[in-house]
Amino acid sequence: MKFLGFEILSPEENMKRDEELLFSLEEGNIEPCFRIYEWNELCISIGKNQEMRKFPVKVVRRPTGGGALIHGWDISFCIVDYKGKKNIWKVYKRISEIFIKIFKNFGVQLEFERNKSYKLDTYYCFFFPTFGELKTKAGKKIVSMAMRELKKTFLLHGSIYIIFDYKRAESILGIDEYKLKRRITSLQELGIEKKDFMQQLYSSLSS
Repeated sequence: MKFLGFEILSPEENMKRDEELLFSLEEGNIEPCFRIYEWNELCISIGKNQEMRKFPVKVVRRPTGGGALIHGWDISFCIVDYKGKKNIWKVYKRISEIFIKIFKNFGVQLEFERNKSYKLDTYYCFFFPTFGELKTKAGKKIVSMAMRELKKTFLLHGSIYIIFDYKRAESILGIDEYKLKRRITSLQELGIEKKDFMQQLYSSLSS
């Protein structure tokens, strides 16, 4: 799969870029590819079907579903590929297995979420792991993912927190930092260096 490089873009540019890649592949103008990126400011992305809410940071709508997610402390990735004969559950499982292997290389065991329900019990992504997302043995989410399908292709993108500022997140989201600590973890908390993780991610998705 072709690697498009690492980018640090605005929230709007990141979501536009992901969506454009999906439609370009569907139209046959590009080959299957992936990108790894970060965000140039703290923001919140919401699923394409979620209601808009006000926050003290910028809010951007994703081209995929799922719940609201805070960005700016994370490594994000985008994969666009052909579905072939695979259904969405098999696609999620295949990508999740890549991350399970990456984290295993760092001595961290992850669990594959098998809940296929799309009904969100909360507005926020990290309170309701859905099928294909990954959590630690303690039940803390570490890999968030969302997908969109077209007739022939799919877009799967997601995020892994490098760090997570629980106190700042509390002020933005209005959720007690101790509740957040029970739901979320980061590479820093797991003792994984960003540069080492990014190298593993690049190598695994390129193969």
